[in-house]
Amino acid sequence: MVSEISPLRQIKLRDYRYPGEVLSLVLTFLILMALYALVIFLFLRNAAQIGQTLLITLLGIAAYIITVLVQQKSAFGTLVRVSPRQFSEIYDAGIAAATRLSMSAVPIHVKRSSEQNIYTLGLLGQPLIVITSSMIDQMSLESLQFFIGRELGHIRAGHTWLRTLLRPLGTGVPVIGKLLDSVIFGDWMNRTEYTADRAGFLACDSLTTAISTMLKFSVGTSLFQKLDIREFLEQINDIRNVRGRVTEIVAEQPYLIQRIRRLARFALSEKVSALAARDRKDTGILEQLPHAFIDTTNAGASKHKEEQPVTETASNLSAAPPHDNAFDPHLTLVAVNGGMKYELRKLRTRIGRGIDNDIVLNNDERVSRNHAEIIWQDNKMVLVDCESRNGVWLNQQKIQQSAALNSNDHIRFGRHEFIFVAKI
Repeated sequence: MVSEISPLRQIKLRDYRYPGEVLSLVLTFLILMALYALVIFLFLRNAAQIGQTLLITLLGIAAYIITVLVQQKSAFGTLVRVSPRQFSEIYDAGIAAATRLSMSAVPIHVKRSSEQNIYTLGLLGQPLIVITSSMIDQMSLESLQFFIGRELGHIRAGHTWLRTLLRPLGTGVPVIGKLLDSVIFGDWMNRTEYTADRAGFLACDSLTTAISTMLKFSVGTSLFQKLDIREFLEQINDIRNVRGRVTEIVAEQPYLIQRIRRLARFALSEKVSALAARDRKDTGILEQLPHAFIDTTNAGASKHKEEQPVTETASNLSAAPPHDNAFDPHLTLVAVNGGMKYELRKLRTRIGRGIDNDIVLNNDERVSRNHAEIIWQDNKMVLVDCESRNGVWLNQQKIQQSAALNSNDHIRFGRHEFIFVAKI
């Protein structure tokens, strides 16, 4: 089930376009033109040579564009269209994302691939969004809505034509394409990713979904369960020097840590608070972000518009204790089938099918979106049923509302059975 549509007003491109994006592109083209003119001036001696060089350049660009168009046309034969009768859940997610961004829906197609990827085809004419089967299999509908929103943001911001030339089928062209993509247009490409992240966030209307999805896509669903978000985000100290900033520009995408930091600051800005009203669960991820990481009032904060002082901070959106993500790791849930272990390091561990949970069980229709919680209460661990559809079972008995846990208790959510282990 995709998130409900609840924009307070029509969302415009200027609401989420990242500062300096257009200027970066203009400056890049001016530099390229200046370098091209300099080469002609230094190495060509007469008008005939200059004319030949210009003609060869134009023919080369035209030939490349034709090649990209042919590649895209040939790719259509491997795609399956999403419609109300075919993959209706994905279709609904696309409609919801477009509605949130105040856009017309864009056609979505599915491609069979073992690689998780989503990209837009459309150098000329109507663009369309392509999602690989692997991404659909491994991501929840909420996450797909975030990714679709990112592509819609690219389309609306006018990124599609140049990004398509640099990455015709969602991947970079070898050698020269990589040089253009990562080095020459690197700064602009990074800024387009920040714009897309904002669009994806507005499309799914949940900071928790947005950041969790970015992390899961980066490290994988299984490893995400073991990820200490605070420790991971503290790596930002390693990339704040000049060398770190330079290598970020030539990377294929901005550093994930920076993307999360800038998105969190954007989500807490006054501009965003005027766009949509959000429940606390939609900002629950703030409980796991270091306050200094998103604090916009410190002296080292960037002077970009999205990082100006905000009216809401992590401290007043989250009532959790400051060390909520550092609870005793000796408490674990061990899956009966498969042996997967989940460390209960938080004072409140949320379990369910939704992406915003700490333990995500998204491959079982018997598990509710927010199914249960395990909380530390009165010096004991307590299992709580969050009004789930099929109930929570403890030692083969369905609990009424909550029950205290003891080591080696068996817990079942839908088809998933776990053993609670306490090693003190």
